[in-house]
Amino acid sequence: MGYSVDYKPTRRRAKRTVPKNKAQRTKDIKNAIRWNIRQLEHDTVGADTIARSLAISMLRLNKIAPTADPSGDHVMQQLISDGILGKPERRGSVQMFDRTELLTSLKAWVGVL
Repeated sequence: MGYSVDYKPTRRRAKRTVPKNKAQRTKDIKNAIRWNIRQLEHDTVGADTIARSLAISMLRLNKIAPTADPSGDHVMQQLISDGILGKPERRGSVQMFDRTELLTSLKAWVGVL
């Protein structure tokens, strides 16, 4: 005689901690920007410039590879070195992006209108 068992999975599938290849990393970066660009645009409506650290946190670039790059600075630097973003201006010790230039270049790269 058999018995009935309710199966409830207790383990969750592990997330990728580091992307397997460059194409997957690029896809993760594009998705993070695509999902968070509207929030960045909304929260910085009255500003002319955006600080680099603020852009990283609002776009959630620090969540792409949390173990390898907890600050998200490497992802931002990759966008700058690939030519997607222009270099930020340095004002004192803070690096600042022009808001309109940042938003237009990110939207063009991601494909959001």
